[in-house]
Amino acid sequence: MDKIKIIIKKIFGVHEYSRYTPLSNLISVGFMHGFYMIPDNFLNENSVCYCIGAGIDISFDTELVVMYNSKVFIFDPMPEGKNHYNALKEALSQGKTLTVGADQKRPFNYRITKEEFDTIKYIELGIWDAATTVKFYEPTRENYASHSILNLQKSDNFIEANVDRISNIMKEYNHTSLDIVKIEIEGAEYRVIETIIEDKLDVKMILVEYDESQNHKGISYLWRIKKSTNLILNAGYKMVYSNRGYKRTFIRNDIYNLLKSREGK
Repeated sequence: MDKIKIIIKKIFGVHEYSRYTPLSNLISVGFMHGFYMIPDNFLNENSVCYCIGAGIDISFDTELVVMYNSKVFIFDPMPEGKNHYNALKEALSQGKTLTVGADQKRPFNYRITKEEFDTIKYIELGIWDAATTVKFYEPTRENYASHSILNLQKSDNFIEANVDRISNIMKEYNHTSLDIVKIEIEGAEYRVIETIIEDKLDVKMILVEYDESQNHKGISYLWRIKKSTNLILNAGYKMVYSNRGYKRTFIRNDIYNLLKSREGK
């Protein structure tokens, strides 16, 4: 039965690896739940990275500073994100660190120093398609920390928070281009990705976890993921990584060609 499902997914172009294009020198950055795959030979101290969605794991975000000294901006208006950020900040101020996944076989101990951490800008703002206020619905699953604009878990409880469009934020901070936009926002990624394409933003890499794959009912979500993926690919990107949870790395064609030319060097 599993083999039949795989064949059907491939036929309809909704398989996890549909339209995948390989690239060497990809490495895993961050803890097992918060990781993303990125090229190891591209970011530097001038790179600007927007990490949208923090929750209780900012291992990827902090590692961008530790490994590449990049400029990192974290966006999350929800209490779990801010509380986790503050917990790490407090630990570092006391000369300690913080652990993510302490109950896992291989927990992650934040490596970032206080001086490095102080370079990160945390912004209590959600990302959406306009400057407004929206409802973020609380999760109903036990031990699940993330709120959702799209209410993936069908909750009756919510928190209202301010949101804005990426293009507006870039203007505010005088950013003309972004090296990475990481999007992990419980279903809102579809609309946010559309705004990136609509506004023709200079974004070199788009990293996204299609969270609906973890909270779906029925299989219609596969076609929404396919539509979003095709939108990115047709805008001039290549998908260089995807896993069974539809966590994906997209790299713009000109950057992909540059990185491809470096392979084996």
